[in-house]
Amino acid sequence: MILKGFKEKSNKKYINNCVKQRVVVTSNSTIKKVGILVFDKEFNDLEWLSNLAKTLKINANELEILSLVSLKKEEVSIFTNTFSEKEIGWKGTLKSQVIKDFVAKDFDLLINFYETENLALQLVTAISKAKFKVGIFKADENLNDLIIQTKLKDQTIFKTELVKYLNILNKLNHE
Repeated sequence: MILKGFKEKSNKKYINNCVKQRVVVTSNSTIKKVGILVFDKEFNDLEWLSNLAKTLKINANELEILSLVSLKKEEVSIFTNTFSEKEIGWKGTLKSQVIKDFVAKDFDLLINFYETENLALQLVTAISKAKFKVGIFKADENLNDLIIQTKLKDQTIFKTELVKYLNILNKLNHE
């Protein structure tokens, strides 16, 4: 139990260092690659994610979803790319190749679509090489470049607001 507290503290310190060291590069490039980070207990609507990609004019092969799972042995996740909290080590160490591949990708947009304050999700967000990070209301303000004040269940509002702000920032392809 004590070791778990030390592990959490070391990971929080690592997250803070990642946030401080992040250099936000402003560019007028449009969004072509999108990563989405979800928590399977809160969200599991693949059809909505597919519609979001169509709305953003993203090809299906340019959309990648990573889900934090908290499965019992008899449960199965609907997501292909998954990880658990056990795959996060001390000081931000990633034990899973799935997580390493996700954070290494140079996404134009990372959507943090989770409400739960979860250290594993925050760590993946902080480490991600994404150029622009968007989260919802309860998400950590330091991790995201844009926060849309909505609840997870208000998916239509989130999509509308996301498109609106991405248009304002000139990030969407208008072809």
